[in-house]
Amino acid sequence: MINTSSSRNSKKWKVAAPPPDGFHIDLGGVSPVLAHTPVINRLLYNRGIRSRSVAKTYLNPSPDGYTDPYALPDMEPAAGRLLRAIRKREHVGVFGDFDVDGLTGTAIITRTVEQLGGSALPFIPHREEDGHGLSMLAVKAFNEAGVGLIVTVDTGSTAVEEVAAASDLGIDTVITDHHLLDGELPGAVALVNPQSDVLAAPLTGSGVAFKLAQAVFALADEDMPFDLVTLAALGTIGDSAPLTGENRLITRFGLEELGRTQHPGLQALMDIARPPSAGGRPTTELISFYVSPRLNAPGRLGDAEPSLRLLTTSDREEASILAARLDAANNERRKLSEEVWKLAQSQLNGDGAEQNLLAVRCDGYPAGVLGPLAGRLSEQYGAPAVAYTVKDGRARASMRSVPGFDVHAALTPMSENLVRFGGHAAAAGFTVETGYLDAVLAELDRTAAWSLMGHDPEPVIDADAETKLGEMGASMWDFVSAMEPFGKGNAKPVFVSRGVRPVEVKTIGSTGKHLRMTLEDDGRRVGAIGFNLGDARLGNGLLDIVYELRSETWRGRVRKELGLLDVRPSGS
Repeated sequence: MINTSSSRNSKKWKVAAPPPDGFHIDLGGVSPVLAHTPVINRLLYNRGIRSRSVAKTYLNPSPDGYTDPYALPDMEPAAGRLLRAIRKREHVGVFGDFDVDGLTGTAIITRTVEQLGGSALPFIPHREEDGHGLSMLAVKAFNEAGVGLIVTVDTGSTAVEEVAAASDLGIDTVITDHHLLDGELPGAVALVNPQSDVLAAPLTGSGVAFKLAQAVFALADEDMPFDLVTLAALGTIGDSAPLTGENRLITRFGLEELGRTQHPGLQALMDIARPPSAGGRPTTELISFYVSPRLNAPGRLGDAEPSLRLLTTSDREEASILAARLDAANNERRKLSEEVWKLAQSQLNGDGAEQNLLAVRCDGYPAGVLGPLAGRLSEQYGAPAVAYTVKDGRARASMRSVPGFDVHAALTPMSENLVRFGGHAAAAGFTVETGYLDAVLAELDRTAAWSLMGHDPEPVIDADAETKLGEMGASMWDFVSAMEPFGKGNAKPVFVSRGVRPVEVKTIGSTGKHLRMTLEDDGRRVGAIGFNLGDARLGNGLLDIVYELRSETWRGRVRKELGLLDVRPSGS
């Protein structure tokens, strides 16, 4: 039986304003899809595409569109020093981070050094024991290993003392990073960070590492391995970077290469992560929901070393074993995530929607589950959230925010009372002595209340266009596919159709939490799936729907269907 009342939070549907009268892009020679031109033009307009030449680059990008790596700050001394270390047979220490962006970037530099005949010693910190960032422990370990050059990946821009300590030991440092620059800069041989130049592309940590690899291979007059761009694509997607400009090229060509990769680790990862319904070429959705969680899982539980080994191994048997370990770690991570979610709900006592700042204590759980928990709470209640653990007199916290509240800016004035903090507007983390914890949380609550005054917490679904369902033919699915990869900055098209007739309706899943339907409009029938919409209010008549276009492979056949984002009785 289908519910006729809903317990879900209500959502606003916001359809983008149409292009100005007369706006039209002639796609002849650019795309074979010429049907539905008004809707297609609207999709392009909503993504800032205003001319045929820009549309051509957007729909049919070329590898020649990569920017010159030497356009990044300090790239020349960075590439020169790294190639010199390789040719002089110096040990190169590669220090990264334990998330997907840091892991893939570390793998890019490690494999670059080894491909060019050098010796790379990668170091990924332990989340629980070391935390983020280059540490004195790592510098000491590199020195004892005889390292002559340290290359940081996705970190290092604030490591003033650590870089100075390395220099005192006779070790040079090249920093590759993309995080905000704040205060004194470290005295590295090179600081390759797009934040140093307002004109630089907003690359991820793995993206900056990829550009360094491009520069070094060019300097060495050697061909770069194709699958390095795949690693950069995984990191770019995993870091939720804007998929525009250079990031779009990296992601598009990286996903194409992933579909035909011969790299043992990537093959084993795809074999174990790809669900049966995700046949065909890899997509950002596949990476975000199936691949990234597995790469992240060991690091979230503590030690990310198995993930790095998977990305750098050339042994197929080892790759298979490591992929199985990542899968098991991901299952454990999911179990702990559900436990900590229930703990958080019990602390909020149903009052989450009334709070300026959500704060939950999760002692005994790995720090790696705190960030996703804070993100889930923030999304559920439309408010900034803090999840923290207390151990040995210190609280370690992860924060996620909502539009209108910059958590990094909120923490900055309190920096003197924090052991450490970092992040950006939407996500941050901090460590504080427990004696200051209540004061920090109270100040964050006050700042959130002030910043979000007048903010409407009601979730909004942004749609590109309102159209008749009967007009959505196969050619529209093909055109939407040509717009990939999708992500921040290049959102998957969303449509609204009104007055459609439900022909078949049923809930699916072990608890009936999902909704599967067959819908009809103007004699055309199409299947639809609505994840987590099993309790949607449907009424007894026609429906209004907001949806994406999905392509699902099942038993070797491609099924085109609607991915429902919300549904309600017509006119409601």
